[in-house]
Amino acid sequence: MSGGKAGTRGGTNIFFAAYLVLLSVVGILTVGRMGITWDEPNYFTSSYSYLSWFVHVAQNPADWWASIDRYWEQSHEAPPFFKLWAGLFAAAGALLFGTDDLGLLGNFYRMGSYALFLLAVWGSFRFVRREFGEVAAWGTALSMPLIPALFGFARLGQLDGAAAAMYLLAAIGLFRAMEGRWSVPLAGGLLGLAFATKLTVFPVVPASLLWVALYWRGAALRLAGCFAVGAGVFFALWPWLWRDPFARTWEFLTWAGGLQNERLTYYLGGWWAGAPWHYPLVCLVVLAPLVVALSGVVGAVVLLRNASSPAAGWILLNLGLVLAVAGSGLVPVYGGPRQFLAAFPLWAVCAGVGLGWLAGRLRSFGVAALLAAYVTLALPGILWTGVQNSLEYYGEAVGLIPGARALGFETTYMADTYRCAVRWLNRNAPEGATVYVQAGTYPVAESYRRAGELRRDLRPAYLAPIAVERYVYDRRVREGSYFIFLPRQSIYTNQMLALQRKEPLYACEKGGVPLVMVYSGEDVRETLGVRGSPRPRDPGPANALVAGGGALALIAFLAGATRRRR
Repeated sequence: MSGGKAGTRGGTNIFFAAYLVLLSVVGILTVGRMGITWDEPNYFTSSYSYLSWFVHVAQNPADWWASIDRYWEQSHEAPPFFKLWAGLFAAAGALLFGTDDLGLLGNFYRMGSYALFLLAVWGSFRFVRREFGEVAAWGTALSMPLIPALFGFARLGQLDGAAAAMYLLAAIGLFRAMEGRWSVPLAGGLLGLAFATKLTVFPVVPASLLWVALYWRGAALRLAGCFAVGAGVFFALWPWLWRDPFARTWEFLTWAGGLQNERLTYYLGGWWAGAPWHYPLVCLVVLAPLVVALSGVVGAVVLLRNASSPAAGWILLNLGLVLAVAGSGLVPVYGGPRQFLAAFPLWAVCAGVGLGWLAGRLRSFGVAALLAAYVTLALPGILWTGVQNSLEYYGEAVGLIPGARALGFETTYMADTYRCAVRWLNRNAPEGATVYVQAGTYPVAESYRRAGELRRDLRPAYLAPIAVERYVYDRRVREGSYFIFLPRQSIYTNQMLALQRKEPLYACEKGGVPLVMVYSGEDVRETLGVRGSPRPRDPGPANALVAGGGALALIAFLAGATRRRR
């Protein structure tokens, strides 16, 4: 009997290894399909600067302390783990292929994020297989790449996909450590790396404290050890903190405070200063294929029905707290789901559990056929949207991108669609023309030029003195110039709304929805006198009470389930 089980488990491992190889090939083939996004140029150069510090210290050991600020100042508001990790991938690319092809190096850099995604798929498969069964494990592993937002960010050189992957890996590690199956240093190290990726992983800490209080108080000492190791790894990995640890750590913890009043959420046709409580819940449904969303809902219900199980409680606590924080209205939730992207790997686990439950009810329908049907139903909308537009994907629940636009959802936000405009400008712009870009995207346009995708004679610039010491700008619109317009509704001003009413020279569309446009400089000049911005809605304190109340209701439900178990 045990030999049969061992044989079955071995066969499963072989199939899963083949699946990971397939996902790796898909990642390699598609990693360059998405355009350059916000922050990627900054993180790429930050990685180079950070890794150069180690080279500098090896050559000048006496200068290691004084040189920290010089090498680690860039993008110091964000922790360094992913930038170091992805920088090593870019360095490997440079060693193999040289440094002439910057686009190729960028793809190597992005593969650092994709490698973490693959690790998260592997970790979730093993966790779910042990806790919820074989079918649920396969359902989870299939759901991860079928959630386009998750798969899209996994192929970008940004912190968000890496943070989502590290959240899941850290959560699995903490759970295994608390039940005594993993060593405290290993789980604590994963926790430290997660915090050294992005602060959005914070909900895993209160989730673990609540789990200990509800399910097993005897794990408190092991959890404390994980926290201690995690803190040590976090500080050891970030030399920027060393020179002024208290002030700089406080800056890291608080720098985003109040940004929800500046970086707005566009949702249901309106602007919000802080997301309403239902926004992240809705995103779980509308940003996933309908079949994945429905499986997630079924899985969440199954987990609630089995809430006395420590593993079920662990998934529910983490998912609930991530959503409650995002929906509180007290934190900046801008740029679609990126600030609560960690919810989506947990949602994939729910979808896998839902498929496992369904397989148990459809015994006449083979498991392989069920999983094949699941993937088949999910793929049409994904393929229609295109893997290069994963961040623009909306599911069948809202009618894909056209329906999402009609309902008032933000349809693009990360500048990944700039590539279409760049190609049009290469074909149509006269020699030496100026190409104006929106605030924050000059490094994107300049990166296209440095990588050879934007003609070298074209001149990217801002149309205002923004970051004068670093970037090119003009005080007046030049004759014969162009303006790349990203229809990212959350950053609209009244001037941008006025410009959007004009006829663009070029528009890249999907299903009639513009993803990027090019306007003439003359059209921009005519709208520069339009002042002000749309007034955002304030969710108010009641919104935080609803989000917090939902979290408390979940905690109370889990507490009742654990009391009944005892």
